[in-house]
Amino acid sequence: MLKKRGLIYALCLLLCISFNPVQAIAAESPSYSLSLTSNQTQVGSQVRVVVKGTHVTDLFGYEIRLSYDTKHLRFIKGTSPMNGFSVPAIVKEGQVIFAHTKVGKLPGDSGDVELASFTFENLSEGPAEIKLVQVKEVTSAMQSATVTSDSKLAMDITPKLGNVITFSDMANHWAQKAVERAASLGFVNGYDDGTFQPDGKVTRAEFTAMLVRAISLTSKDAQNMQFSDIDNIPQWAKAYIFEAASAGVVTGYEDHSFGADRLISRAEMAVMVSRAIGLETNSDEAISFADEDQIPAWALQEIKASRKAGLIQGRDNNYFVPDDQATRAEAAVLILAAYDKFQSANER
Repeated sequence: MLKKRGLIYALCLLLCISFNPVQAIAAESPSYSLSLTSNQTQVGSQVRVVVKGTHVTDLFGYEIRLSYDTKHLRFIKGTSPMNGFSVPAIVKEGQVIFAHTKVGKLPGDSGDVELASFTFENLSEGPAEIKLVQVKEVTSAMQSATVTSDSKLAMDITPKLGNVITFSDMANHWAQKAVERAASLGFVNGYDDGTFQPDGKVTRAEFTAMLVRAISLTSKDAQNMQFSDIDNIPQWAKAYIFEAASAGVVTGYEDHSFGADRLISRAEMAVMVSRAIGLETNSDEAISFADEDQIPAWALQEIKASRKAGLIQGRDNNYFVPDDQATRAEAAVLILAAYDKFQSANER
């Protein structure tokens, strides 16, 4: 009860405070800007916009106000990689207001900080703009200030392309069609030299990012990442990992670490996909893998569900090899299958 009261108190301070400007004692004044994490500007695709702060001092909470072109863009969601509690976004007349605060006796963040990411769907062809209007800051001492911004992003939304992205090293590969389609949809990327490297390995951070790009997740837990190794998670991956964590798709290990740079196993991959698209996991049926007795208990139900849904296949001689590291081709094929299953379920 005390923890809940403390949370409500912190939120009230954040949302109800008058935001009278307070001069921060810092070498340089903080500033805030927008950047795109994806250049997918086709009709029907999604773009993800990140709000970053520079020279921030003791940022304990904030309220972000964005404006966007409602003719060409539809707001989907806002998330924050910072610890704490997010208030659901308020969307009205082409503006988004998104607030977030830490909870408890914690210091605010300082330096260069990623505050939040916002996902939009491209609705129609033509030029579109997203503008950062202002950021209201709150320090750990509950002092506040409003910082206006002229940062904006202009994009040209193009018709949905029918051309398939190809890679120089995918000709005649068993996963060629799936990889090329996943790349054309914006879930996976190749390398600068035009290759995909299908037999390369995939980290937990990379797979999480691919999955979040493909599947629209629903948050189940408003608490942000509480991983013990959060400082070791790459900045580019934090928003994806938070989104997956808040939807219950990813969890940490026994030591509460996420292990962003660890190579993902086939079992972990199947579990994440099963959770992302909400497969039923209460089956007593056998799953017909030759090494079923080698599948760990924590993954068995999700692997059964993924097998029954036709999302996963065995390797040679019908072995699933749950502890083997997944390849880039396997990851792309599985995510595309999950995407199609998710789309089909939501069209009914």
